[in-house]
Amino acid sequence: MSKSAIEGRQRVIEAAAAMLASHGLRGISIREVIKFANAPLGSTYHNFPNGKQQIVTEAVQWAGEQASAQLQACLAQDKENGIQLFLQQWRKRLTKSEFRHGCPIVAAAIEASEEEDAEPVKQAVSTVFAHWQQLLTTHLISLGHAASYAQSLAVAVIACIEGAVVLCRGQQNIAPFDAIIECIPAMLAAKQA
Repeated sequence: MSKSAIEGRQRVIEAAAAMLASHGLRGISIREVIKFANAPLGSTYHNFPNGKQQIVTEAVQWAGEQASAQLQACLAQDKENGIQLFLQQWRKRLTKSEFRHGCPIVAAAIEASEEEDAEPVKQAVSTVFAHWQQLLTTHLISLGHAASYAQSLAVAVIACIEGAVVLCRGQQNIAPFDAIIECIPAMLAAKQA
């Protein structure tokens, strides 16, 4: 595959992730993604022979990897306050987009169950969430939390973030996200053996 073909394929994946974040799974089509990515239709069907589900699956995987890298960078930058750094970056993303862009993983998770042949999308969503949970669990253990509690706390942090993103988009204000920015540090400070 040529460099331009690889770049075009990647543009389609990134465009699909951006569109998922804005419009949800049902709100996008292959033609719209291709137009947004400025990619040729024929090569898109060649690169993604399984159509929309393949594009969405790969977009979920890519978006999950991007969020994981961002989280890992925040945790590496400041072990004690890395999660807060990550939350501040999410907050900025929400306000900058005027609450138009949410999480593409959540969009796929919510709507994949109603799509035909969406098993690969559901599996990708599950894998991304599991990876995020593992990253947070490992970090929380390094901060002194017991392993089983760290696993539960990691799920709670993910649920807080994703729920706050949905609430901010629904209410068109940042108050729900500010609430978790205030509450998550207290959750993290509570140690359980």
